[in-house]
Amino acid sequence: MNEEEKYLFDLRGYLVVKNALTEKQVRRLSKIVDDKIERSKEENFTPDKKRNPGGSDRTRFDNADDMAWSSPALLDWGGPFIDLIDIPTITPYLETLLGVNYRLDHDYMLIANKEISRPLSLHGGGQGAGGRKDLVGPTDGGQCFYRFSNGRFFNGLIAVAFELNTVSPEDGGFACIPGSHKSNFELPEKWRPRLTSSDIPDFVDRVSVSSGDAIIFTEACQHGTLPWNKKSERERRTLFYKYCPHAVAWSPCYYNSDHYEGLTENQKNILMPPSAFGPDSRTSLIWKKAQAEQAELIRLRSRGNSQV
Repeated sequence: MNEEEKYLFDLRGYLVVKNALTEKQVRRLSKIVDDKIERSKEENFTPDKKRNPGGSDRTRFDNADDMAWSSPALLDWGGPFIDLIDIPTITPYLETLLGVNYRLDHDYMLIANKEISRPLSLHGGGQGAGGRKDLVGPTDGGQCFYRFSNGRFFNGLIAVAFELNTVSPEDGGFACIPGSHKSNFELPEKWRPRLTSSDIPDFVDRVSVSSGDAIIFTEACQHGTLPWNKKSERERRTLFYKYCPHAVAWSPCYYNSDHYEGLTENQKNILMPPSAFGPDSRTSLIWKKAQAEQAELIRLRSRGNSQV
């Protein structure tokens, strides 16, 4: 990050990284999304599922057969979705904002268009907790924090929002209250409810992006998704990859690198579960043993062993 970017991130709580994805990357990612959406038309998707058709942003099991470690993730889609784990255009920002040893905590895709839209529900803020009535609320343990000390950024959860389509403020898209990551007060009640377009106060930033841009923001910044303009023919497609320092976790489900093909050693390290040590040789040995035990459990169950 250059000095201007550091200043703006500290001031506002977010940055737009232009051309984080190449046109080729956008085309490849969009093609896979198109195929997933086409196949999903055969299923009876709820509005929430149409809005968020994939990812690991899970706090519960969808069914009893879901695996305890890894919920379905965008990484399951392979190829370019794996590449986004440590894409070179974003890595320097993450290293500056989180330190060298950070981990991917969870991911998901969000779609908004004239048929799939919601009111704006601002959440986050308040020095790491949005308050008693926040969407995340006091149960987050205060891990969505932000501070700057001794020449370093400290963040609890950093979001990278890769935009596959151009979105203007008139369409909808990402919005936040700039500077709220350093607020000492809860969001006032009058701005907390689900806000329609006419209710949104003028101090909310409506962030414009082009196809291939990425928005990087701290989850301590009060933020949300603007209601989509019913007259807009465009569609928002955003891939969220959310990162933590290695000792921090938001999601209760961890990645298991055994489930994904073609990972580099660095990507495997980024997918490790939380610990104070990060990808240390001691923790790596423990995790590899745990992975081997789960692989054996899967093999036994696949053979129909009723005792496991």
